[in-house]
Amino acid sequence: MFSESNEAIIFNIMYDYSSLIRNCHDREEEEIKQDIDTGAMILRRLSARLEKDFFPKFQELGWQFSRQLRSLNTQAEFDAYHHEFVTAFRDVIKTRSGTVISYGEAQQPINIFLKDYVDKINLLGTSEAARLRQYLHVTIDGVMIYYFQSFFHEDYLQHIAPHSNACGYFDSGRVASFHRQDLSQSQLIQLLFISRDNYRAWQYWFRQIYPNRPSLLDAVWSVARKTLFADGLYWNTPSPQDKHSFMGKIFKLLDLGPSEAY
Repeated sequence: MFSESNEAIIFNIMYDYSSLIRNCHDREEEEIKQDIDTGAMILRRLSARLEKDFFPKFQELGWQFSRQLRSLNTQAEFDAYHHEFVTAFRDVIKTRSGTVISYGEAQQPINIFLKDYVDKINLLGTSEAARLRQYLHVTIDGVMIYYFQSFFHEDYLQHIAPHSNACGYFDSGRVASFHRQDLSQSQLIQLLFISRDNYRAWQYWFRQIYPNRPSLLDAVWSVARKTLFADGLYWNTPSPQDKHSFMGKIFKLLDLGPSEAY
């Protein structure tokens, strides 16, 4: 079981991540200029697995949990809050077949919602956003898993692999044989292997890589498309932000403006 008390012992970073951080900054700026919403693409695939008409349920959860953000003052408080949010999501929203969704699946819409709420749309105001963004989690996706496995393999084996017997490992040779084919289903399956323990290990690793704002590493999803998934290996390209996108619908359902945010 992962423990915060042994974090300093566990996280002995082997790699120099400065190049990755620069690439993420560059990609993030590019996405802002082009008004690209990668979160919407990530969630579009997941939403097909969730029960139909789940938006009103997520609306209610988003409203309830967004009201608590101002009261969070430490990373530990945010992490506990985040776990409660994930648990509530899993209790309320099921898969199309009526089963409980995995921890790895539930964290995706929650992390993208919170980043949009705090950092992008800035519903809490500048000072609150600046305070809270350091606590935000990185959204884990199959693309992220494969990227970190490929480029930071020793650190991955040290920090992530011990926390799951089936921690979403990709066979690189097999993936290479899927040139120009759709990998989205394989990458969605990786989320089924992410338990709370495995998820926490990922987030602690991300904080070691870039403690000032770990959620910058969300840009790895786009960076990977230009490296590992180049030449058509990935399924399609991100589209500009749209009021009809997944998160656009959520905020429309919340019907919140900056003056109304708690």
